[in-house]
Amino acid sequence: METEKYLERFAHVALAGVNLQKGQPLAIKIEPENLDVAVAIASLAYQRGASWVDLWTESSRLLRARLDHSSEDHLSFVPASRESRNKELLQDRWALLSIKSPVDPSVLEGADTARMGSVTRALSEADAELRRGLSNDETQWTVMAVPSPKWAGAVLNMPPGREALKRLWEAFVPILRLDADDPALFWKNHAALLTERARTLTTLGIEKLHFTGEGTDLTVGLSPQARWKGGGARTAEGIEFAPNLPTEEVFTTPDYRQTRGRVAISRPVRVMGTMVRDAWMEFDQGKVVSFGASSGEKALGEFLEVDRGSSFMGEIALVDSRGPIFQSGLLFDNILLDENAACHFALGFAYPSCIEGGTLLDDRALDALGANRSRQHLDFMIGTETMEVRATLRDGSSRTIIEKGCFCL
Repeated sequence: METEKYLERFAHVALAGVNLQKGQPLAIKIEPENLDVAVAIASLAYQRGASWVDLWTESSRLLRARLDHSSEDHLSFVPASRESRNKELLQDRWALLSIKSPVDPSVLEGADTARMGSVTRALSEADAELRRGLSNDETQWTVMAVPSPKWAGAVLNMPPGREALKRLWEAFVPILRLDADDPALFWKNHAALLTERARTLTTLGIEKLHFTGEGTDLTVGLSPQARWKGGGARTAEGIEFAPNLPTEEVFTTPDYRQTRGRVAISRPVRVMGTMVRDAWMEFDQGKVVSFGASSGEKALGEFLEVDRGSSFMGEIALVDSRGPIFQSGLLFDNILLDENAACHFALGFAYPSCIEGGTLLDDRALDALGANRSRQHLDFMIGTETMEVRATLRDGSSRTIIEKGCFCL
């Protein structure tokens, strides 16, 4: 299958994921170097009746230029047009497709982490209303990743170029199920499987989860109102969509005050542009009270200081290690793919839709239920092939949920 054929199938999967409706406007958030991908998606979107397709470019190269050369006084500036477009997207129910592909994974390496913190805080504040609306599923949104030459070279440890790009697309085929007779139908059925798994976990009535493995002995408490999600989501109007493609996870909102113990981060993760390796964290009464890493520790520290909620959990997710991303053996340096390789948690804001009735609550009521209201959200992978997860249920019994990295419900 040639690259063009891959891209054609990718576009079909993308629009199936976001479930674009006839007459609905679509925003595509993407790096400018991936313009060809946006055009392929836009062409298909117009064929399916989109009223408008808008390009929201976010360039990591421009961000690096700003971090290196902007005046300190200007790092917190965000144009009013950004909040205006966010407001219009929610009010007019645009669909949003975000293509999170690191065109150059190393472009932010060595950038000043304090300056990056200033930019991150300002953008997080400007995007707060959009983040709230999307986390409440007010309209359809889907996050995906698409191969690019430099990223392919970095992932596969080979010179960037056409051959690397071809081989990364080949790695994407089983991950996105592009080799299925009908990839969109596969994801619909896979979403149903994950939804049923989430329903089972909700029905169990889990009080707390205990994660054990090499370097990990972590207990995560859940609210009685916690609800597990997985596979897909639904707007208030009843439109189903897939927030992430690929997706292999089931997840919920922990009570941010009830995490304790030590956890080893099993895969490197990019934090504020810097790769953090061999990280570990210790929690007490929900908060990260100590942490370390073999590299990138300063960036991790900057992240934890962005706001009060940055050092508390907002998500806990379970992933079976038999999935194609984990089995590929590749580190993608892309949070969408890497989080769907392994069990993980997120520091930062929680999803109100994972709390019973949470989408109708304000921030104060959500906080009272233990739902983190931070301005940011970043996943850290902790799953391995030896990890075990046991649940203590509210009736006092216990169940093994994951054994040797695999679901055993």
